[in-house]
Amino acid sequence: MAESYDVIVVGAGFGGSSCAALLAKRGMKVLLLEKNAKAGGKAMAFSKGGFTYTAWVVIAAPTMDNRFEAVLKELGMEGKVELVAPGIQGSMFRQSAGRYVVGPQDPTPDPNKIFDWLEVPEAERADALNLLAELTLMTPQDIAKLDDISYGEWLSQRKINKGLYSFLISLVSDGCFVLPVDAVAASEGITVVQQMFLRGGGVFCKGGIGRVAETYAESVETFGGKTILRCRVEKIEVEDGKVTGVVTEKGTFHAPIVVSNAGIQPTVLKLVGEKHFDKGYVNYVKDLVPSLAFLGARYFLNKEVIKNVPFGAIFTTESAWSIDKWLKAKTGQIPEDMTVWFEVPSNYDPGAAPKGKQIVLTGFLGPEDPKLTEKDLKPWLDKGDEVMFKAFPDLQAAIESKEYVTAREVSILTRDSVLPGVGGECIGLGQVVGQGGAHKPSTKAPIRGLFYVGCDAGGIGVGTQQATDSGMKVADEVLRYHRVRKATV
Repeated sequence: MAESYDVIVVGAGFGGSSCAALLAKRGMKVLLLEKNAKAGGKAMAFSKGGFTYTAWVVIAAPTMDNRFEAVLKELGMEGKVELVAPGIQGSMFRQSAGRYVVGPQDPTPDPNKIFDWLEVPEAERADALNLLAELTLMTPQDIAKLDDISYGEWLSQRKINKGLYSFLISLVSDGCFVLPVDAVAASEGITVVQQMFLRGGGVFCKGGIGRVAETYAESVETFGGKTILRCRVEKIEVEDGKVTGVVTEKGTFHAPIVVSNAGIQPTVLKLVGEKHFDKGYVNYVKDLVPSLAFLGARYFLNKEVIKNVPFGAIFTTESAWSIDKWLKAKTGQIPEDMTVWFEVPSNYDPGAAPKGKQIVLTGFLGPEDPKLTEKDLKPWLDKGDEVMFKAFPDLQAAIESKEYVTAREVSILTRDSVLPGVGGECIGLGQVVGQGGAHKPSTKAPIRGLFYVGCDAGGIGVGTQQATDSGMKVADEVLRYHRVRKATV
């Protein structure tokens, strides 16, 4: 039997689940549909053999005044999850002598300690301080003027030491956007730098960061809505230029508003269908550029190899990604140096691993094509292993079992592949030059009642918090649309 709702939200990633929960709390009759057995999307929490972890490295920022807390507070669900912020990180820089050295672990380290670590000469430190001050103190108005140049272009216009340059790229473009530095919009990159410099980075959740999205999804029912898991949406129905509901494997549901967390491209090209859109809009959607994939490994260890630090980036003066470096890598020329991120869940959540054991997750840029074969991906995965084993010499011998994460698994878990070569992207759309900042895709589709939520549209920031930021903004927009519609129709 068909059921009717005020709004249907498709997908319970951080954007969809936060948006659905807020709308239910604000009085709308909400249906949240998720094809997987749990909420969380690409940051879903998994459990196996006493280990709790996410698919790959998931690090949230900022620490203070973050979007998770804002949504949980409005929902009155702060006590349902335990956010943790260890305040330290274990990033490792390969110095000129060839040894990987851990950086300062103070929450707010003296810049000179950072410069010592990055081997910035005394003669270059004044310029380095000026750059850090400019990044930290730039006004929102000035940042907004940088939508049309890349983060790499902006950095190249300043005097900058090579070690500091790689630090600013590896921790932002490579890790937060999963894109080459000369592809990321400068406005997006600098905003994230400010968030991390001024409000810290490294927010996790006991039980896995996916517990936050699970709590959002559970809140929908707390406020009178309905959440259905293991329910794949097959079609978003449109009549006379407006949405009327969705068709799923468990039945048809009606609503005059549908919010899609399935990604703009899968929503337009598959769930709705090109025939319902103007050809110019379809071409615009096809031209949107996704992030790259975040390939990686899960090392299940028989002992604790990495002590204390919960996460970090392993980088060198040559590890940062550029478009040219990426194009060469796509032809099979895997770089000698590349940034590799790691996360150790039990170092912020002791319950995430059996006593005396450890799981280490890694993540690094790779091709987003979910159809690549094991043979295609082996050089990438081998390089990730190589970097980790050099940085942590005791790691390899402690491995009991190992699993790899590729674009194929990500696409199956979250985003349907609807265009050649894409679908396994880590972040989403709308962060490259010309598509970030004020040019970011609109959260409202050119079909009445259809909205997008998640990292493709509406938000800003790092990963899961960008998606939650979008969820908050889209909830405001949908509620306003709903109220006006009720008053005038």
